[in-house]
Amino acid sequence: MIKLFKIGIVIALLAGGYAWYLYNKPVAKLDNADAEYSLNADELFRQFENDEAAANKKYLGKIIEVNGKVRDLSIGDNGELNLIMASESDMFGINCGIGNSSEMQYKNYKVGDSILVKGECTGISMDVVLTRCVIVN
Repeated sequence: MIKLFKIGIVIALLAGGYAWYLYNKPVAKLDNADAEYSLNADELFRQFENDEAAANKKYLGKIIEVNGKVRDLSIGDNGELNLIMASESDMFGINCGIGNSSEMQYKNYKVGDSILVKGECTGISMDVVLTRCVIVN
């Protein structure tokens, strides 16, 4: 019985160590990742607006490159830079979460500038959302 208890403890410690490793594993940067799709902000928003299910199937979890005009720039509560690209919609667009390392590039842009951003598509929540974004030069 004690032998089974010791084996259980070892398995629990190994599982806990592996879970800690996965939780703290750094997220891969997209600087050198290839985009699977490249399109403009209007086209991306239109696809999600017209058929969200088809757009999710095509873009969800994929790295995409989007070009468009800056509608809004802000810094979020967690220090992440948020950039909204304008789309055909007057109210909604493409929401790009840009990591803190891009802060110097971020300061070079203002509302109305054209910009090219690469990020992972996570779907639509009023705006089409891209995470882990980087500004492409």
